[in-house]
Amino acid sequence: MASEYDQMLLTYLSGGMVSLALTLGRRLGLLEAFCALGSPEKHTTAEAVAEKANCKPRYVREWMACLACAGIFQSLLNSSWIANMAFVPLFADVREQLEEAFRADNPRLGMDYANYQQFYSLMAACSQTRHREYLIPKVVPDLGHGIAAKLAAGGMKCLDIGCGNGFHVQLFANEYPKSEFYGLDLVPEAIEAANQQKAADGTKNSTFIACDAAHLPHDWGNTFDFVTIFDACHDQTRPDLSLREIHRVLKPGGIFAMVEVKATGSVLEDKKTDPLRSSMHYGCSLFHCLPVGSNKEGALCLGTMWGNHKQAALLKECGFANPERINPAYYPVNTIYVCKK
Repeated sequence: MASEYDQMLLTYLSGGMVSLALTLGRRLGLLEAFCALGSPEKHTTAEAVAEKANCKPRYVREWMACLACAGIFQSLLNSSWIANMAFVPLFADVREQLEEAFRADNPRLGMDYANYQQFYSLMAACSQTRHREYLIPKVVPDLGHGIAAKLAAGGMKCLDIGCGNGFHVQLFANEYPKSEFYGLDLVPEAIEAANQQKAADGTKNSTFIACDAAHLPHDWGNTFDFVTIFDACHDQTRPDLSLREIHRVLKPGGIFAMVEVKATGSVLEDKKTDPLRSSMHYGCSLFHCLPVGSNKEGALCLGTMWGNHKQAALLKECGFANPERINPAYYPVNTIYVCKK
């Protein structure tokens, strides 16, 4: 009989293998094929799934056996966690470089964004479902300060820091055609993707710029009415410089909204509050956010789980005297800070 500790380790090992199997199935189209062919009332076969996905039946049979024993075949495509599991093999790809960064006698400080080739498109896919549903109808009104009405009325000049593929900017631009929206990102490929989406949407009120948030254009002082940053503060090497720049470019009375991962900053408290989710986020931080946020001399090295006390303290240090914290039920893993200049 396995001990309770051994059983726990077996559970995590099994979870790792299932995550790899799910990711494989997602990339090969097996998940879509299975869900298209099967249902609780009608079972399908490995041969049928293999034919639909253009894969070999024997491999598909082994893949289905893994997921069947895990008991997670039902509602596979309805869970956002399926997409999140795809991070596991991506993180495994950078393991050797991360080992170098760990070693005290190795000059490597961390990881570059370029080391994570598919990470950002996957990250965008995971967050877009949630933000598409809640950003306009829930988040914007909850920010207060009349933001929703002002955006709709027009004349607002807005900036999204770390815009990635431009999803949030385009969502705003399409919803509020009378206001103007800028997206900024350090990664040129992200800006290219954002411009492609802009062209597809045909928006005239959105602009994308490749730029370091720690060094915004000098002539942007007191320019923007509304600035946002979605989960893109903690993995910067010097987020303090970016926050100071955000304060500088905001107009007096302007609003800054920062979405960050919800955490206490205490491992003990995080473990008490939500051990599984906290373990996952510390793991994601270990394999991505901490290494990219440490990849420069003088980096703050915050990590994903830096916590609400450090978050609020850094905002105050960078000029935002009274940051308001919101913990909406529709964003169970996030905290939203609302700051007025």
